[in-house]
Amino acid sequence: MEINPNKVSRQGLPSQVAAFVRFEILRGTLKPGDKLPTEQEFATQHGVSRAVIREAIAKLRHEGLVVSRQGIGAFVASPEAANSLMLEPNSLAVPEDYRHLYELRLMLETGAAELAALNRTEDDLAEMVRCMDNMAAVRDLHSPYVETDISFHRAVAGATKNPFVSMFIAFVDVKLQESILVALRSLDFASAQAKAHGEHQKIYAAIRAQDPAAAAAAMREHLSNSARRLGL
Repeated sequence: MEINPNKVSRQGLPSQVAAFVRFEILRGTLKPGDKLPTEQEFATQHGVSRAVIREAIAKLRHEGLVVSRQGIGAFVASPEAANSLMLEPNSLAVPEDYRHLYELRLMLETGAAELAALNRTEDDLAEMVRCMDNMAAVRDLHSPYVETDISFHRAVAGATKNPFVSMFIAFVDVKLQESILVALRSLDFASAQAKAHGEHQKIYAAIRAQDPAAAAAAMREHLSNSARRLGL
């Protein structure tokens, strides 16, 4: 377990150290029962003060990811014991991390499309059309394009009538937003826009027809194609 001090700014150090350890726990590098280094060992290894380590561990303990045993030290708890879901930007350190997050998006949104086909209302359909129209109206690659893209997916999530589905999809999408924007800069914008718009229309048509299987298949096709286009 190692932090590169050159990549950790002095501002917000406890949060960044906590984010590093948190992600190592969630990805399984640190396993339940593993003992964390002492404050002094941790501070020496990673070039930060003991106060920084103490505050970082306190954050993780509050989240339920770390437990302290009097006179023994701090140990990794099970990720299932977490009290909150957090993923800070510096936790996504390598392309593989984004690929894993995109895989999660695929699983969540395929199910959401299926549920949306069963529960959608006319208002939901109107919102999807509005989002597609806004996306088609964007002429240059900049942040509003990605925002209009994501807004369509949130409209689909809203049509499920399940607030937890909407919450988790919004959480994942916002973490991917910047990486999508960066990846799009290397593509032909007009072509990528047209392909995404056509795929959204297929998703919309299946949801409007109240065909859960077709909606799930259209969403799976769209996100799989999108991942390939973005190099994920």
